[in-house]
Amino acid sequence: MPNIELYYDGYCPESLLKDELVEMRLNEDDFWESEATGLQIAISPPYAIILCWRGNGKFRTSSEKASDIFTGLIMLKGKHELGHELELNISEVIESKRSLFFHLGDLFKDKEEFKASKFDG
Repeated sequence: MPNIELYYDGYCPESLLKDELVEMRLNEDDFWESEATGLQIAISPPYAIILCWRGNGKFRTSSEKASDIFTGLIMLKGKHELGHELELNISEVIESKRSLFFHLGDLFKDKEEFKASKFDG
């Protein structure tokens, strides 16, 4: 396992890169989504999987926040294979702000764009 210096504590990891504490809430798809960036995370303790596409801001009415529940989870990159996005990818740990920054550049704007990228055309 790599030397991990960055863990998921319930706040938006992308916003933390800007030194901002932004809450993540459950969305209609049961993923934790950033209120500011749309970044989505699926939880499978002790892991937090950063999905390959952003959410659409459609939150559940619950006032539950990820920061009230999670601490010290290991962040993983979500798989880019259609149908396998939520599988644990323990060989792809996000161990630092640098690796998070580069991973964010690989995200799709939404699920439709992600699916469309999987067709060979």
